[in-house]
Amino acid sequence: MGFEKNMNIRITEEFQEKNLDVPKLEWFNGTLYADTNSKVEAMMIKNIIQDYTGHQVDKHLLKATPTEPWDQYAYDITNKELGGK
Repeated sequence: MGFEKNMNIRITEEFQEKNLDVPKLEWFNGTLYADTNSKVEAMMIKNIIQDYTGHQVDKHLLKATPTEPWDQYAYDITNKELGGK
């Protein structure tokens, strides 16, 4: 199973376990984009990715625009291992 598909499944399962609506998830050039207006959900996604990869994840907020009236978060997996390795 591909990495992106595996991450989408893990994120979906975590949201379903917490009875939350699963945000739209889309991968592009190794970056995950998630449509959510919730800072809590955005942090959940970051933690799920970090727990799985063992690497620091940078989270970036892309604010809503007139043509795309929703917030979106972008997640980039870095080469920095958690724990400072």
